[in-house]
Amino acid sequence: MTDSVAMPMLGAMSTREDNLADDGPHARRHETVGGMLTSALNMEDEISSGVYEDYLDHRHWPAQLDDDVFVEIGRRLTVLIDDTKKHKKILQALVNEYGKDE
Repeated sequence: MTDSVAMPMLGAMSTREDNLADDGPHARRHETVGGMLTSALNMEDEISSGVYEDYLDHRHWPAQLDDDVFVEIGRRLTVLIDDTKKHKKILQALVNEYGKDE
């Protein structure tokens, strides 16, 4: 990695603790099926765009990275991106079916 190239970083992802967080000792918990499923869907989206897709840009890699190696990395990351899209479809279907908050 060179000092001149900034690597993209993921922001904080939602976690169970985020879903259970409250604003004080008397605040209600806001954990719902819809919230949990939506959180999972958001994490898949962050993983895909924040990790895999960002790293398909040669500028995010060290300048000395061989072009053939970069192409191979891109080919393999594309498989992960496609898998993540499938995960997102599954999670979206779950949100649509079970995510109606009580």
